[in-house]
Amino acid sequence: MIPRRAALALPLAAPRAARAQELDPRLAEAGWRLQPVRGRAVAQFTLEEAGSIRVTARDSVGFLLRPFPGPPGRLAWRWRLESAAPPSDAGARGADDRSAALHVLFAASGALAFMRRGLTPEGMAGRGLTYCWGGGPPGRRLPNPYAPRDGAVIILRGEEAPLATWLEEVVDVAADHAAAFGEPAPAVTHLALSADTDDRGGLAVARIMPPRWL
Repeated sequence: MIPRRAALALPLAAPRAARAQELDPRLAEAGWRLQPVRGRAVAQFTLEEAGSIRVTARDSVGFLLRPFPGPPGRLAWRWRLESAAPPSDAGARGADDRSAALHVLFAASGALAFMRRGLTPEGMAGRGLTYCWGGGPPGRRLPNPYAPRDGAVIILRGEEAPLATWLEEVVDVAADHAAAFGEPAPAVTHLALSADTDDRGGLAVARIMPPRWL
């Protein structure tokens, strides 16, 4: 995907670098912020009438970020694909495209480097979990290839998942953090949505309903 250290803090452009791709003002009003990746075409994010967020990546990548503070618990959301990215490998640098992903970001707890700078004005240094649609078979868990100590990837849906069908996800964020990093999860600070087709090309179109704690 992106040739630097972490899947969300890689060569990130400053927010004003996104001027070529303006964020849907309705998303901005809801607290979302577009985070592009320096030197890469920017994925598009739009708010739909039903409340879902449409994510479109054509040979591009991008993140949609917002504060989401709270204790880690069970997180639920619905998503669907209208168009899937080509097959990829979430564990391989430069081949880790994905049709869609949801990222859960944690408060710093020690000398971490997953999110050192760039994503928020106050800076971030906590670990992150990435829940993927694409990148391998469902159920696969692996270190983030750009930040193996500070980031983990969990594949929820693979190539066999149907298109144009809403699918429900429920994840135990605290349990996933403990399994990935071997310690209790600190507080959640932010979440992000993304799609990525900048390595292998192609078109990924996903629709994601805003996540909610259960």
